[in-house]
Amino acid sequence: MAAAAAAGISSAGAWPGGEHGGFGRYSAEQGNFRGAATVAMAPAAPGARTAANQVAIAGFAFSPSTLTVSKGTTVTWTNEDRAPHTVTGSGGLNSPTLWGGDSYTFTFKTAGTFSYGCDIHPFMHGTVVVK
Repeated sequence: MAAAAAAGISSAGAWPGGEHGGFGRYSAEQGNFRGAATVAMAPAAPGARTAANQVAIAGFAFSPSTLTVSKGTTVTWTNEDRAPHTVTGSGGLNSPTLWGGDSYTFTFKTAGTFSYGCDIHPFMHGTVVVK
């Protein structure tokens, strides 16, 4: 709880000041946020990814490290680690801190190669190629 308190998270697991109490999903479309920015608080089951547009954050790595999608695809990153991570990079990728079980979604509206990483762990890198 001390780490959560230091990060500004209440003991109930909610982000302070959020109208949804921190529950829901944090979503962005090319940097334009829809509604209040919130983070999914439901824990993810390790290896639960089934869709081609999913990226797991597990073992201090993004998996897959390179994902190829079509323009207009929404990609979801889910933190399966206990440690916090971010998804931050080119094209507007800018998640809040994702704690274990949190997810972040982003819709890629333009073609290109989008590099991203974790601000907390700079050795973590990934790429989304949009065709």
